Amino acid sequence: MNTTVKLSRTIDKIRLLSITVFSIVLFYISFLSLNLDIGKFITRAGDAWQVISKLMIVDFSNLPEVLAAMLSSIAIAVCGLFFGLIISIFLSFIAAANITPNSMVSAFIKGSVAVIRSIPTLVWMLMVIASLGFGSTAGMIGLVISTVGYLTKAFTASIEDLGMDTIEAMRTTGAGWLSIVIHGLIPSVVRPFISWTAIKLEIGIAESINLGMVGVVGIGSLLMKSLGKYDYASISTIILVIFSTMLLVEIVSNRAKKYI
Repeated sequence: MNTTVKLSRTIDKIRLLSITVFSIVLFYISFLSLNLDIGKFITRAGDAWQVISKLMIVDFSNLPEVLAAMLSSIAIAVCGLFFGLIISIFLSFIAAANITPNSMVSAFIKGSVAVIRSIPTLVWMLMVIASLGFGSTAGMIGLVISTVGYLTKAFTASIEDLGMDTIEAMRTTGAGWLSIVIHGLIPSVVRPFISWTAIKLEIGIAESINLGMVGVVGIGSLLMKSLGKYDYASISTIILVIFSTMLLVEIVSNRAKKYI
């Protein structure tokens, strides 16, 4: 018994040492491959205070325009989340291994979701823009794709975590697939589904802001214009609005999850 414990501890130490060495080597190789100019960074670090001092000036004269742009970004994120949520719920119950009506279809959905998740939202956005042109429609569709990739995987994992007990019990009573999903599984996954959706809403708003920088309407587009003109006062106002909005969304999401 003691020999087994000592052997296990030795294996754990070897594993930890291997991971540590691998991490250090990976960092060292990555650091060398970047050809970082640390000397230039140190000599130019003092100039950062000049930029920071300019950003301390806030111009609220354009606040109505900034708020309107922020609302546009939120609207795109909410619409993208809504349509993506509906698609994700449908796909997740088909993809979950414990309830899927067809294992081949389940594997196809999981593989497709893996491909979607492996490609950054910005890349999907650029492909949609190439097809539909610039505008809010392209932004929303880009976020729908991102949402489906994120939520389908999360929802599928939540369903599979339930196991087979409830499903087998309902099958013995003669319940069909749809009845099992509606009456047996959905009540058990409502809370994790809401939690994942709230998290994706926060991510979606941030993505919507980023998408504005590549041609989609919203506060990201307004920020890019201000950066192009070196309008530091306007940049500060936009950053302040973005920060306040994201903080408010996080607070509301956390309280909603606790309430539910």
